[in-house]
Amino acid sequence: MFFGHLCHCYWCAGKATRSLLFLRVKLNICLCFVPGRRSLLTAMEKTNMDSRRHYFHICSDGNFSSVIFHDPADFKAAMNRVAILAHKFHLVILAFVLMDNHIHIIVSAASKDDADRFAHEFKRLTGLYCSRHYGEKGSLRRLPVKVLAIVDEDELKTKICYVLKNPTKARIGMFYDYPWGSGNLYFRETGDASFLEMGVRVSDFGLNQSRAVFQSRQKIPEDWVVVDGLILPANYIPVKEVESLFKTPRSFMYFLSLNKDDEIEQETGDGDNIRLTDSELRQERNAISQQLFGISKLQDLSIPQRLKVARNLRSKYLCSKKQISRIVRLPLETVTAHM
Repeated sequence: MFFGHLCHCYWCAGKATRSLLFLRVKLNICLCFVPGRRSLLTAMEKTNMDSRRHYFHICSDGNFSSVIFHDPADFKAAMNRVAILAHKFHLVILAFVLMDNHIHIIVSAASKDDADRFAHEFKRLTGLYCSRHYGEKGSLRRLPVKVLAIVDEDELKTKICYVLKNPTKARIGMFYDYPWGSGNLYFRETGDASFLEMGVRVSDFGLNQSRAVFQSRQKIPEDWVVVDGLILPANYIPVKEVESLFKTPRSFMYFLSLNKDDEIEQETGDGDNIRLTDSELRQERNAISQQLFGISKLQDLSIPQRLKVARNLRSKYLCSKKQISRIVRLPLETVTAHM
């Protein structure tokens, strides 16, 4: 990929110097991407938002205590669900990311009703999937899913980049390496079309095979390309449109470098900054539980035992109470009251 500890992006042609090392802060980006005042003013003077469509941030609660997507098969099925439902409800997906316990999707739609129907159907079908594969009937009923209107171009660009940065913030990896989203599509040297030379087309599938692979009876475009059962996001995300919104890689990296997380998370309901990933913290939870009680499975712990594990996690790793409530699967109010 085109970012590294030094500036190895194709825009810079590898002309990095030691002075760029400090730009590894947060996102490993280089100064050559940060626009000057002139380019910022230009971007503000002319909008690329389509006035005939409406823009929305569809998101679920980042503090939801249950894991929704457990393995690559779950993520693939969910990504295909995003593609198929977007086609069904005539939404345009501009950017998205699927985390193990929540989602973020930036869309444009003809109306909020279309975005609401997409969000409702995605939650319903995901709940059915969890019930069918894990016996978790009704597990998503209490999961709040919001459809938040985006009012101007600056907010649209900020939220696109906020969505893409989720894996980086969760310390899973850089956004352009994360496979369960669209972060690896934008401002590529080879262009997004290179992805579409890798697989087979939907037209190559028979009817029964198509329904089995995509777990849907919904008709989808026959020219979409599929790799290992995954409908590639490059099929349905208008990459060039998103790039034209930012105009230049420099502007794109500028918005990635902005930190408006607290402001956005207040709106979306997401949690505090994460010091350890949820996956790492679950491993620590199991180790502490085994050490304290000789029990490694969370479901075998009583509530008082879970609270003791929670206090140990809080003391040892300074995790947020919201993250701990997810890890020990107790209500936030209960965790807060016993910290």
